[in-house]
Amino acid sequence: MTRLVAALALLFPALAWAAPTQVTLFPASAQVEEVSAVTCTPAEGDLSACALTLPGQADPATLRFGKLPGEASIADLTWKTRHDPDQAALAPLLARRDELKAQRDAAMAELEGVRSRLAFWKAQTEPSQQTVAALREMAAELDANVRAGTQQTLTLEGRIADLNGKLARVEEEIAAAAGRQRTVWEVALLVSGNAPREMAYSYTLRDCGWSPLYRLEALPASSKIDFSWQAKVWQRSGQDWKDVRLFLATMQPETQAEPSDLPPWEIRPVQIFQKAMRAPAMMEMRAGAADEMVAAAPAPPREIRHATYAAWDMGKKSLPAGSERVIDIERDSWPASFLHLMRPSLDAKAFVQARAEFKEPKELPPGTAFFLLDGAMVDQREFALSGREGTMSFGTDPLLTCETVLSDKKTGEKGLFGQKQSFVREWTLTVRNAAARPVQVRIEEPRPLPRDERIVVELTAKPEPLAEDDPELLAWNATVPAGGESVIALSLKMEAPEDLRIDPGWRW
Repeated sequence: MTRLVAALALLFPALAWAAPTQVTLFPASAQVEEVSAVTCTPAEGDLSACALTLPGQADPATLRFGKLPGEASIADLTWKTRHDPDQAALAPLLARRDELKAQRDAAMAELEGVRSRLAFWKAQTEPSQQTVAALREMAAELDANVRAGTQQTLTLEGRIADLNGKLARVEEEIAAAAGRQRTVWEVALLVSGNAPREMAYSYTLRDCGWSPLYRLEALPASSKIDFSWQAKVWQRSGQDWKDVRLFLATMQPETQAEPSDLPPWEIRPVQIFQKAMRAPAMMEMRAGAADEMVAAAPAPPREIRHATYAAWDMGKKSLPAGSERVIDIERDSWPASFLHLMRPSLDAKAFVQARAEFKEPKELPPGTAFFLLDGAMVDQREFALSGREGTMSFGTDPLLTCETVLSDKKTGEKGLFGQKQSFVREWTLTVRNAAARPVQVRIEEPRPLPRDERIVVELTAKPEPLAEDDPELLAWNATVPAGGESVIALSLKMEAPEDLRIDPGWRW
């Protein structure tokens, strides 16, 4: 076992990788930048040969090099896989073994001291010229010290035995880990010009990434939203990253280097399918059209620090291999205006909405968000924000309800010979506030829209609806006092020729 450990200790320096200096984490990968010392050997002509070792999750095709010193340049490179001892698994085991050895050595040193003290007290039992009282006093002292020393000896011997057992198990784990191997990339380079002593390079690494975690707590009484943003990061490179400059990027980098071919623009008659084939054929056509739309869709906008993605500088961080870690990105308090949105045609619920405006544009990538209202959890869903303003929903308020009461609904004919048909509907919307403070409410209803010029629609409402940009919407804003109510009365009349079949719609 000692020979195995010594062999591993000699092997580790030869297998040591360059430590990353800067890492940009994308949602499902990482761009790693390293500076590695290299040893070049003469090759054919005036070329020099050197080698680099990359993790097995690296993509060698993405390997890019920085400028070499002087006139040196890379003439050629090749890569192949090889199997190395799993250094990431061995390193913590070796550290654990060293820790256990240090604890055992300390316990053995303490045990030796206790044994020396016991030997001293036992030596005091030899006869001497002393009085009976002095002998009795010495006997009592001897008894106390021997008892204490013996108890310490037994405790330390048990502790040492336990440490020896732990050491034996760790040694077994080291032997097993030494037999395990992992795949790495061996990159061989040929360099022309002066041989470099170190090389700076970058590559893309799989099994790494990050995802946003948001927390938004609405505080209507304070007219604000408490916002926090964290990042859950992970990396499974097999190597611990220590004090790397870490960036978090919003999206994967664009890897397409050449433009796609333009498809032909074909104009032709629409193919008519038989009724029995219509559904499957249309489904197939829609699927194909969706594929074309995805292929032809422009890339999403990218901004801030890079030409192809947005990134946040997290400073220097250490990320152990294989584990997840949560890092704080931002905490803020957003001033917000609150209102309750109600759509009585659908249900009586009042949804709490907050609108926030920002001095600087926000760019928050999609991630999981926890929504709270006055400290109570109301929802967990996907959240993203882009721009200078945003509207967010924070669940329903049970203290605010809307009751719809239908007062009149009839259908009939009118005219001398009954040449017209008519529809009449009258109803009221009553919003009640059981809270201890007034609330701002927005009520939305669908506007009845005639889809034939022969249909005449007359709608009256009290109070009058707001002037909206959406022609299909009726909306009212109201302040409902604490413990009070607000009422909206509506009346709808429709007329159409008697021979025109009318569908009054879902709201009828």
